[in-house]
Amino acid sequence: MPVFLGIPLIGWIQMVFGTAVVLFALIKYLRRPKMKKTDGFLIRDVHVIIGDGSELFHQNVLVRGGIIKRISSDSIEDAVASVIDGTGLTLMPGLIDSHIHIQGGFSCRNEEESDVFMRERIPQIFSEGVLPYGVTTIKDLDAPKHFIYKLRDKLKSGEITGPELLIVGPNFTAPGGHPASTLGSNSLWAKSEMAIEVSTPEQVSEGIRELKEAGVDFLKFTYQGGDYWYFDEKRNICKIDKTLMQQIIREGKENGLNATAHVFYYDDVKELLESGIYGIEHGILDRDIAPDDPIVALWKESGAHFVPTVNAMTYEKDPARLAHSLHNLKVLYDAGIPIAMGTDNMLESMTGEIEHKELAYYVEAGLTPMQAIVLATRNGAEHLGIEKRKGLVKEGMEADLILLEKDPAEDISNIQFIEKVFLKGNLVFSQKAISSYALPDYTYPSNVSKLQYQKSGDAEVRCVDASCYAYKGEISQTILRNGTVWSEEVFQVESNLSCTRWLYKRPSDQTDLIAQKDGGIIKLSGTFKGKAQEKTFKIGDGLWYQMMEMAMPAFIESEEKQIVFYSIGTGNNRGAMGLGEFAAEKNGEETITVNGTTYDCVKITFVLTAFSWAWTGLYWYDKQSGQLVQTGEKGKNAEKNGYQLTSMK
Repeated sequence: MPVFLGIPLIGWIQMVFGTAVVLFALIKYLRRPKMKKTDGFLIRDVHVIIGDGSELFHQNVLVRGGIIKRISSDSIEDAVASVIDGTGLTLMPGLIDSHIHIQGGFSCRNEEESDVFMRERIPQIFSEGVLPYGVTTIKDLDAPKHFIYKLRDKLKSGEITGPELLIVGPNFTAPGGHPASTLGSNSLWAKSEMAIEVSTPEQVSEGIRELKEAGVDFLKFTYQGGDYWYFDEKRNICKIDKTLMQQIIREGKENGLNATAHVFYYDDVKELLESGIYGIEHGILDRDIAPDDPIVALWKESGAHFVPTVNAMTYEKDPARLAHSLHNLKVLYDAGIPIAMGTDNMLESMTGEIEHKELAYYVEAGLTPMQAIVLATRNGAEHLGIEKRKGLVKEGMEADLILLEKDPAEDISNIQFIEKVFLKGNLVFSQKAISSYALPDYTYPSNVSKLQYQKSGDAEVRCVDASCYAYKGEISQTILRNGTVWSEEVFQVESNLSCTRWLYKRPSDQTDLIAQKDGGIIKLSGTFKGKAQEKTFKIGDGLWYQMMEMAMPAFIESEEKQIVFYSIGTGNNRGAMGLGEFAAEKNGEETITVNGTTYDCVKITFVLTAFSWAWTGLYWYDKQSGQLVQTGEKGKNAEKNGYQLTSMK
């Protein structure tokens, strides 16, 4: 083989070929399409609710570095911002809840359990139960101190993504007061973590020093005594001495910490206002106040902030408290008292839908939707002392923003139609598509038209009548308690048993509802427990299985392993009158015997998707007929039986 300069010809060929390959790759790289770098986002042609009661139309909003940089009706051109089409959408500030509880000591009885709760549950709570509802700032009014201090630090460092958190630390109270003898009764650990029991000035001063060193944002104490319902148990709690109450307020201010007080009664509120309190939590719940009541003038003169928690009053034993809360909210609002939205929401077990309900109560009290929004945005920021950077859609403010499909200033129920949520300019929620399923048509067997079920250990009977399904698409259900009709329902359903119209009557508590599906929206009206209802729910092409467990036969016959469906709550929990999202999953087959008859069954489990950790429904369906045979449920610590089939004909 020829050799040139000591290198064989084949070597020269390999070098030339290799050089050509490298040059070709380099040229391709240099001529590649340049990837556009993005920085921030630009929302074009959007309706803006500013947060102070005013609004702008057809605006362009530029956000960069987590800050609202520019708002203009003129065109904004930006080469590096991601563009969002805001046509027909509404942009508003993130919601601020000035009274919540993240962990109430119910499920955690020591620091180790609390750490597990933070590690395993908190990220899910924030990502699924808080941020998707547009709640971007919260003030925690009492949680185990080691938990809340750790959580605050993890949120600030970015280790956990969640709303901005302001805290009070453990609450001052009298020995034997709330929360020491209520929440603290769950465990000695919870009591020591959540309450500072004081009976001397020295204990007050020591407690304030402790909290200041811990870096809390506010002080909180309970100023209430006497009878107190702790769930279903009536207790007598002690009230902190008036001179100690005044010391907490005074020394708190001296240490740069404003004090806020849990209070229910007129006379106690009066003493707090006279003592220079910064914040009133809950308010006057023992009577209606008139606009000319001396306490209104005293309140206005004091400058004290008010954080009502109207929705929480729906769970008080005395129904008059809700009425007083609604009435007094309007009186104080009209008087110009600074009011910030608060819910008393327990994030341990409830979602941000409570904030939406709270706003609806403000409108029920007589505020306009826009006025209610201001309480949850600008006023909340002012109450928390962060108004220079939060609470408004305004240039220079942090970009805590909600982008909605509908305008909540027109109808406060539109607050649920959230498209996107931004936290300091970062997208933390984007509306997921509602799942739809190609379930087969279901036909009841010729020998099945009426079913009856008996609730285990109870005198409750459920009667289901499907005799009109074949020709009218109608199914009815009646529940009897002690032989008396307790509730009646009529469901108009599609061939896959998804509901299109629902009538519900419960005479015992003046509940009379009608809901109709109109396109991808469910419209509900009527009364629930005597209260007028007017709600809309977005469902798209999703399954509206208002019949819940009775709607599963089409799913059983399908190839689907799991489905997501929706149902409107009618119970006594905080999900009542809300559209709950459930997941149903096939869990194999079992043979069970009920009332002497053996059935080969498909077993299905239900979970409420927002609280899949807390509750699981258990359901067994006869493979031959597709009908429900037995129900049960599995809570966190125990299982219990539900209904059993007693007749099918």
